[in-house]
Amino acid sequence: MLIDSHTHLLRLEVSPEAAVEGAAEAGVLAVVNVGTDVGDSQKGAALAAALPNVYSSAGIHPHNAGTYTANDLEVLAELSESPGVVALGEVGLDYYRGDWSGEIQKALFEDVISLANDTRLPLIIHTRRAFADTMALLGRARVPVVLHCFEGGEREVAQAVERDYYVGLAGNVTYKNNPTSDFLEGLKPERILVETDAPYLSPEPVRGKKNEPKHVVHTARFVAERLGMDEGELGTLTSRNARNVFGLPLEV
Repeated sequence: MLIDSHTHLLRLEVSPEAAVEGAAEAGVLAVVNVGTDVGDSQKGAALAAALPNVYSSAGIHPHNAGTYTANDLEVLAELSESPGVVALGEVGLDYYRGDWSGEIQKALFEDVISLANDTRLPLIIHTRRAFADTMALLGRARVPVVLHCFEGGEREVAQAVERDYYVGLAGNVTYKNNPTSDFLEGLKPERILVETDAPYLSPEPVRGKKNEPKHVVHTARFVAERLGMDEGELGTLTSRNARNVFGLPLEV
């Protein structure tokens, strides 16, 4: 029993319905679809309303930071009240691609943090090559925080633990020489999530193929082995964590 805590159902090569069915057959109890712009978030909210055990978030990815408007923030606020919308994000900072300046990304990030504080929804965070700035801005957040696709070493793990943030482990944690895999035991068990970020970051042994929610089982297996846990125990643990942070109406 697992929950894919971060996926993009609208970007898969298979239909959302087929992806959810395949995930269920693999033992994935529920999925959280994540929005990356207003249109994507609106479609995600519709999916959450239509498909069982599908939840969604409303967000604007930092790659889209330069095109957001005040009206977009109003739409996110409206979506936050929709049944099945359980978080805001993904939002954050990405200094790797550099599509938009740091100042533009920070302006969006600050606005969504304020919206999260108003709506009391948790934040799903994207951060790449920007951990220090991300953590600095998150000091204003008064809601639970999920560091999606977490990647960092001992120092970043320690900071996440100190802040009591949730940590989403995706397929990249299974890759050779990943900086996080050696420090998993430093994480708080009650703050660990597993995710796919599908269609991206396919875990070993399906690397090279398009990712799907069902493949979260491979990441979970890797994490369980590193932590010396039974796969079922890790599944129950991470599913309970996902239920708790997102307020999912599930028995775990």
